[in-house]
Amino acid sequence: MELQKTILKQYMLLNEEPTLKNIASDTGIQVTRVFRLFNGSTMKLCEYQVFQRKVKEKMGLTDTLEAMAFDCSLKLSTEAIRDIEAYLKRKMEIWKIKQTSSQKYKSANQLSA
Repeated sequence: MELQKTILKQYMLLNEEPTLKNIASDTGIQVTRVFRLFNGSTMKLCEYQVFQRKVKEKMGLTDTLEAMAFDCSLKLSTEAIRDIEAYLKRKMEIWKIKQTSSQKYKSANQLSA
């Protein structure tokens, strides 16, 4: 359910809060079903894939990270795969640090307001 919430949130942010009718038109999913999805109904795999594809298109991502990772795991050496893993871990650590400092900054601004 957490993946569902995340993909719907990303979709809404990237598409500037579209209406249910616009979402249905964009995704090909019926309006009533879109309504139910945004109100907690469990997504089918095909619906998740539609939203995921739309999010990635909007972000300008051509190759999916998952597909590229799988291809790398089949073709690259163990050392190369470890290098990629280490790079991705560093990127996530940087993101976490930025999130923490951003939250502290927001908290400080709220206290001083």
